Amino acid sequence: MASSVTAQSVLEKISVDHLECSICTNRFRQPKLLDCLHSFCLQCLQELRQSQDPSATKLTCPLCRCETMLKGSGVADLPNNFAFSAMVEEVTMQEKLLEGQGSEIKCQACDEENQAISRCMNCDHFLCQECHKAHGRMNLMMKSHKIYTLAQLRSGEIAYKSKLREEVPKCGEHPDQNLNVYCNTCEQVICTTCSVLDHAKHSLTGLPEAAEKCKKKVTEMVQKSERRKTEMSTTIEEMCKSLNELDTVFAKTQKKISKKAQQEITKLKQEVAKIQQEEQKLMKETDRIHKDRVRTFEAAQATNRKEVTQTEHKLEEVNQLMNQASCYEILELQQKLLHNLSELTGKQPQQVPDKLTFMDFEEGERSLGRLILEEEQKAAAKQSRRPARSCVKEKWELKTEFKNFILGNTQIRHVSALSDNNIVLTNLNNTLFTVSLTNSQHTPSPIPQRLQINGLTNLRCIAVSKDDKLLALDIPVVKVFNKQHQLLHQFTPGRGSDSIPTCLAVDDSNLIAVGYEGKKEISLHNPDGSLIRRLPAPLIHYHLTMHNHRLIYTTGLNKRLVCVDFYGASVFSVDMTSNMQRGRCPTGVCCDSDGSIYVAVDGFPTGDILHYSPDGKKIGCVIKGCGYPWSITFTSGGDLVVAAGESVQVYHRV
Repeated sequence: MASSVTAQSVLEKISVDHLECSICTNRFRQPKLLDCLHSFCLQCLQELRQSQDPSATKLTCPLCRCETMLKGSGVADLPNNFAFSAMVEEVTMQEKLLEGQGSEIKCQACDEENQAISRCMNCDHFLCQECHKAHGRMNLMMKSHKIYTLAQLRSGEIAYKSKLREEVPKCGEHPDQNLNVYCNTCEQVICTTCSVLDHAKHSLTGLPEAAEKCKKKVTEMVQKSERRKTEMSTTIEEMCKSLNELDTVFAKTQKKISKKAQQEITKLKQEVAKIQQEEQKLMKETDRIHKDRVRTFEAAQATNRKEVTQTEHKLEEVNQLMNQASCYEILELQQKLLHNLSELTGKQPQQVPDKLTFMDFEEGERSLGRLILEEEQKAAAKQSRRPARSCVKEKWELKTEFKNFILGNTQIRHVSALSDNNIVLTNLNNTLFTVSLTNSQHTPSPIPQRLQINGLTNLRCIAVSKDDKLLALDIPVVKVFNKQHQLLHQFTPGRGSDSIPTCLAVDDSNLIAVGYEGKKEISLHNPDGSLIRRLPAPLIHYHLTMHNHRLIYTTGLNKRLVCVDFYGASVFSVDMTSNMQRGRCPTGVCCDSDGSIYVAVDGFPTGDILHYSPDGKKIGCVIKGCGYPWSITFTSGGDLVVAAGESVQVYHRV
């Protein structure tokens, strides 16, 4: 039999789970099919409906949660799964045969309970030897029955096939008639009577033809499903690759994060080490200052105690002499007594300045901070008493201008102010000049005097310290001259051949700052030239100034005004693009005594001077049309000096 199925083949192809109901976990009994193609026992589904909603017209599959609409009698009207019922019967029978190897199978055709030796496939009974013979003696119908021995059934030579596979279902409306017609219109199997009574006008087809069409449709859908399955499998493989790629980039990303974190941790450790070094340096400096001041106090105290002791002895001698000497002796010793007492009254106690009792510490934003001594405190207090102009729009007026003097046709590049209201100029020919300015308005053009300083070969810029020392950046060194313009010392601030200094500044404490356009940094130096630290200075160009422990510079074509503290922490960075016309760029920069910032803007046909507050906010343009300004500075009298190409202009505030 081509379609016969043995218990062994069924058990090989279908697991036991396929023959068991998922609800009761027993072998199927009257299995019913849901719309999702899952099968369950009739009784199990009836109980399931009671637990879900007895009045509902739909049933939810407990496996996939899909819903099946119920019709007529409800669960009972669901289609039977005859295939499962047949497989259950066939497997059960095969198990009985296999179990019979160790036990006897009784005859089902008589009441003698004799041992069965065969089975009649037509009667569906096990037969003993007598009943087996009786089948041969019966009528022709019985003689045609197919009888096989138990050995044939056990070995699989003959496969047991359930009659359910051949059973033809009956019509529900006409139980005596088989379902033998398919209604295409209603898509259901009907009997002949139903086809005449209820489906006469419908499209009807014989079952074989309808089954072939159904198989064809199912085959086509199976093929489409297989293609879809292939696509899904391909997608799964591609997604697996993508997932592997994700895992790879995830691992790489985590590695990068960890690497960066370690770098930052290293930087933090370096910063901690730097702060600890700063702490040690500050503590050492504080300890030194304290010890020096304690020694000063102790020395003064020792001197004063010695004087007190000597005075006590002298007074004791005078009192003793006055009490014991005669009038004659007193008068004789009068001059000596008065002289000694005069020396005593003329003595003054040794004092220690009050400033030595002051010491404080100012915290830094990104650094540990700095020591503040009494002198700085007084200077700050004195400065704070000045009227603030940083947020007031000012008006300036040209006071005097001088040009076309012995400088020739070369342009004036830098200007700096001395404490006596004089200024120092430099041109492109490495020549220095001084000019004396008076405080009166509209004075005749002053006459510049050339300074006799030799050896300047590559002069870039100049600066003047608080005590009128002249600093000249003669690339690559910084040279420091005294008031008589004699060279005191010089130092090379850059690191290596590629560190070419481009700008120079000095503050009220005589600290020196040198900028490097190529390295984008600033080096901060003590007055003797020794290095304090190097600071990052992005976009720094040719102009730099210092005020109140801050470094302020312009960035040329990048059109920014930048301010950092002495530890490199950013104070502000202002975009000046909106504050100037197209084609212009900032050049010189300087600060007034109250911290106000003034920036020269070069451009065609002429330049301007802009005014900013100490925190970098623009206040306005205070001077318009001042030639080609390159360098600017304030005189000791508060006038603003502009190196404007081939002339020098002096403005005063009105």
